[in-house]
Amino acid sequence: MIENDTLDLCGEKCPDTFVYAKIKLEELAYSGGGVLKIIVDYPPAAENIPRSLRTEKIKYEVIEVKPVDGLFELLVRAPAVE
Repeated sequence: MIENDTLDLCGEKCPDTFVYAKIKLEELAYSGGGVLKIIVDYPPAAENIPRSLRTEKIKYEVIEVKPVDGLFELLVRAPAVE
């Protein structure tokens, strides 16, 4: 899977992690869609971001959440929105 962009949120805590992720995903959705890799070092964010995205009007797809070297990588697909 090739990401269109990466968002490094290390050092950020909830709810800021979700707010920054949502803004970046909306930008991606309104520019044609694609896949965003989100990197977090705050374990609750790895659970909270996917849960919060499920409530959004834009139907984001959480492809994967995986631990990598003490961090968490989330892959999220943003559909194209016109």
